[in-house]
Amino acid sequence: MNRDNLLTAKDLIPEFIESLAHVGAEVIKLNGKDSVLAYISENYPECITFENKEIWEEYSFSCSKEKLEKLGTIQLEGRFGVAENGAIWLDDNCFPNRLLPFIAQKVIMLLDSGKIVKDMGEAYDCVNECGYGVFISGPSKTADIEQSLVFGAHGPESLLVFLY
Repeated sequence: MNRDNLLTAKDLIPEFIESLAHVGAEVIKLNGKDSVLAYISENYPECITFENKEIWEEYSFSCSKEKLEKLGTIQLEGRFGVAENGAIWLDDNCFPNRLLPFIAQKVIMLLDSGKIVKDMGEAYDCVNECGYGVFISGPSKTADIEQSLVFGAHGPESLLVFLY
């Protein structure tokens, strides 16, 4: 049996973190989701989460573009991560409006460290049927302006991933 087939999500964490760093994301590892939520609450009090039904409805598809363009920091929870490229899968059950992960200034992503797969082949096997889904890997960036790398040019200026 190939050694790659024996890798666990725990074995893939260093590669996942390295891939995220390579694309400009920051990663913080904490023990347990409660620790992550406490850290976010203390350090990012302005962060909008979508676990509350009223907030979910406030940012639904019918939300005004004026409200969306003022969006600062949001918290989302990924379904799983991909070690080879640092991508994190979100589907339409994770947030109420498809624009949110692209229009917010800062995205804070939570991910269970036991839900990391090796590569995109394994990732596609994990994608369940859903109405909409997207892989997010790092903040928005471009290098087409005088070949200088700029973050936040077409979307979020930062991606902070909490592994728990």
